[in-house]
Amino acid sequence: MIRKNTGKTSEGRFEAYWKGFGKKAYLERRVDLAHVRGLNPDVKGLKLPPQPSDYMLTVDGVTTYAEVKSCSNKTSFPFSQIETGQWAAMVQVLAAGGRYLFFLHNIETNTWYAVPGQHIKTTHDQGKHSVKWADLEAFRYLIP
Repeated sequence: MIRKNTGKTSEGRFEAYWKGFGKKAYLERRVDLAHVRGLNPDVKGLKLPPQPSDYMLTVDGVTTYAEVKSCSNKTSFPFSQIETGQWAAMVQVLAAGGRYLFFLHNIETNTWYAVPGQHIKTTHDQGKHSVKWADLEAFRYLIP
């Protein structure tokens, strides 16, 4: 049976990874509509403002907006997976000198990448609609 990629498995692994750091890392899950519906599936008509990212992550005194995306595309990560509000927040955070990371999980190869928002933005500004997994090797990240 093929299951739809909802991203929840990748998010769960991401959360478990950072929990293993104990007090050396602080991870705050931003509440989104999918999370609220998971708590109460009967919620109908509820609207929440778009969140800038899935998480706020602080490690070694540095706070980062962290967005987790899982993808089953064999060759690349399509930018169409980035929601409009997330894209706008990333641009504003970068313009203000903040940090924004995309933790991309290629579920075909079970490979993780921690890609700076600036790299995603620059690639998009070059007219590309995706970034090839092969071009992300410098950003490989180990999440078990």
